[in-house]
Formats: sequence, C-alpha cells, structure tokens
Amino acid sequence: MTKKRIVVVGNGFASLFFIGDLLPLPVFPLFAAFLRRLHSDYDLTVIGNGRFVYFPAIPEFIIGKRTAADITVDIRPFLWRRNIRFVDAKAIDLQDGGRTVITTDGAYTNDALFLGIGPAFMADDIPGTGIYTFSPCNGPDAMEAFLSKLEGLSEGVVYVGFKLNKRDGFVAGRGGQMYECACLLDYALKEKGVRDKFEIHLFSPDIEPGAAGAITDSLLERGIILDYGYEPKAFVEGGMLDPDGTFRRADLVLFTPGITAPDWIRRTCLPVSEGGHIDVDRYGRVKGLENVFAAGDCGNHEDPPPWVPHQAHMARLRSSAAAKNMREVLRGGDPTHTYRFELSCILNMENDALWMHVSGDDKPPFRGIFPRHSKKLVTVKSAFERLYLFYLRHL
Repeated sequence: MTKKRIVVVGNGFASLFFIGDLLPLPVFPLFAAFLRRLHSDYDLTVIGNGRFVYFPAIPEFIIGKRTAADITVDIRPFLWRRNIRFVDAKAIDLQDGGRTVITTDGAYTNDALFLGIGPAFMADDIPGTGIYTFSPCNGPDAMEAFLSKLEGLSEGVVYVGFKLNKRDGFVAGRGGQMYECACLLDYALKEKGVRDKFEIHLFSPDIEPGAAGAITDSLLERGIILDYGYEPKAFVEGGMLDPDGTFRRADLVLFTPGITAPDWIRRTCLPVSEGGHIDVDRYGRVKGLENVFAAGDCGNHEDPPPWVPHQAHMARLRSSAAAKNMREVLRGGDPTHTYRFELSCILNMENDALWMHVSGDDKPPFRGIFPRHSKKLVTVKSAFERLYLFYLRHL
C-alpha cells in the first residue's frame, strides 16, 4: 500500500503536538527510528527552521532561572527518531487547494497538510511598537536585550503591557506572560534591593478599569501600578504618548501586541477570518479545503467562548484533535473529534504562584490534585517544562 504523504509546516508547539499524536511514542523509543523505517503508514515531511523555543519559560529570564540554551532545542534529532524528513525552509505559498507547498527550497506535494506556522504580532496597531518596546514573545534575544537595558538603570519607570486581538471572538495574545513578567520583575528588583527606586506599571486596553480578581490582588500586593484600560497613542523615545498627545515617561517598555496569522497566508488559497487567522472548523479542518488542517496561533476557533486563549496548552488540545481527524479522513472517513475549550496556565511569581484555569466543562486541572494558589506550583510548572524538554531531546 502506498504511504500517505503528510506535510507539516512549522516546528513549534502545535506541529510537535500534532506529530506526537499522529505517531504515538513506541514502547522502546530508542529503536523508534529503526522500527519506523521498517513500517510506517505515513511519509512525513516537516518544513521549518529546526529550532524549537519553549516560550512559556522566557519570563523566567528576568530572575536568572532560564537562559536561551536552557529552553532551545534542535528539533532535527526528534524528527529523525520518527523517520520524518526535515526541510530547512520557509513556506511562502500554497497551491492546488493545499496539495502543494511552495517554499524557499522548492515545492512539496502532499495527500494531507497540517499548518502549525505560529503567529505574527500586530506591531503596527500602536506606532513605535517595533522600535521602542521589547517583548518576550519575540524570543530569547529580545528578552535578553530588555534585561541588558534594565541592568543599566539604577532607577526608573518600567511599563509592562499587552494588547489582544479579539476580532474573532476569542483572546489572541499573550496576556498571561505579561502578568508573569511584571511579578517576576518586582521579585528580581527586590532581590537586588532596588525595588523602591523603580515604578512598575501593568497596562492593557483589554482590561476594564476597576477589574478585580486573584491576579489583580497579587499585582497590588507587590506595589505594581495598574493602568487598566490604557492604550498609548504611540510609543516614542523615552516613553509613550497618551491619546491626547501628553507625554508619559517610560525608561523601559515590555509590551506584546495582539496575535494574527503570518502575512503570507493572505496570498494563498487559505480562507482568512475577520481577525486575520486561518479559518478552521471545530475539527481543525481549514474551511473549504480538502485534507488541510491547522492549529495553534495561526488558526481561529469556531464558536469560541470569549475567554479562550492562544497558548501552548490550547495548541495541545487542538493539535490532538487535528491528528485524529487527519487519520480518519486519510482512511476515507469523516472527522469526529472536537476539542475542549480550556485556559490553563501557572502564573509564576517565584515567591508565589497561581493556577489560572477556566474550561468549557468546568473540570479542574488534573482532577483538582494541585492547589490553585501556592508557591509549590512554581515547582510543578518547572517539572512540566523539564519533562517536555526531556521528551523533545531524548524520546
């Protein structure tokens, strides 16, 4: 029987979760590459840059617990163990209804396509974003540049903020990481004994003034100034301009804009949602195309509750459903697997932690065996990270 040709574009969370569900881990993982060369239902090709970054850990650069080397994985050995061909290239177009992927290294045809191409950040929403702000979402280099500039300050005003893309009815952005950054910045400055010389502000146009809750309480306890509802007119040298043009001083700005899909998809046969994402249904299928699936930051949700995020955990749920449904359609069946709507992440404040969790079925994470507010959650979060990176590097 001829093997089905599957092309996966991207090597981030969504794509790696997809591969993990499509090709379950064998009993003897050390022999995986050998066994899959003897027998496999699929001929897989991954197109990407070969470099995986564990983005949820980047805020911990602030307290010196993580470095770029700690959270960066060469993903090619992981793919080799699964008998997956790797192409070091960028996708630039799709043709033939998704059956042909055009890359900087040539064209690749497929029987089924998975898109886990990650996000683009809407830096043009607020003028000056790309010039005068830093963002953990831009990767380790950007975070290290922020910390280098912070190290050069003996006192100052630091703004930490985010903006979300809600045009598709869900939360496309990185709000949780920015809360974490604000709290870890407070902790780091206290450890250095200079916290009283710095103002830390948390701002976002997507939080109603007067909003309350466990996160807000934690910020206030740390003396972080809450500028809820605030959106600058522009970021400029030395600070920001308010909507009325008033200058607001900021010695450093750590900011992440809303998320949409990469620009190149708009030049393809892919349907694009109002918010700029690949338009997918509840099964992870790209609408109007045959055997094309997408998950992660590049795709929207179908009929989501408004609190649903874009994050690594949600990519896990979406990619798992997409992998199961792709197997079904390649066998001639119809997709039947949907996914849960769930927000679940641990907010690490180093001397404390919160498990932020909301789900469509109201089930607690891990059957409620972990506390929702405890410093012990810092260890739990670290354990999840170590296990996942061990899996990528060795299994």
